[in-house]
Amino acid sequence: VALKVSAKASSNGKLFGSVNNIQIAEALVEMGIEVDRRNITIVGMDNIKEAGIYDVVVKCYKDIKAEVKVEVVATDAE
Repeated sequence: VALKVSAKASSNGKLFGSVNNIQIAEALVEMGIEVDRRNITIVGMDNIKEAGIYDVVVKCYKDIKAEVKVEVVATDAE
């Protein structure tokens, strides 16, 4: 599964705020995949603060995990 999340950012790609597991869970729900936000881990960090592609691990069941690529796309701040 690959996700695309949009966030407002400056011209150099730094986000105003951050993307966290809550926004990732909401994007998964839009795709028809319902996951509790507490079962989503952004590999190597707590929050995403720059545009780019990141690895995320989603715990589906007790011993079953899925790796998801999340692309954070910067949108213009107006």
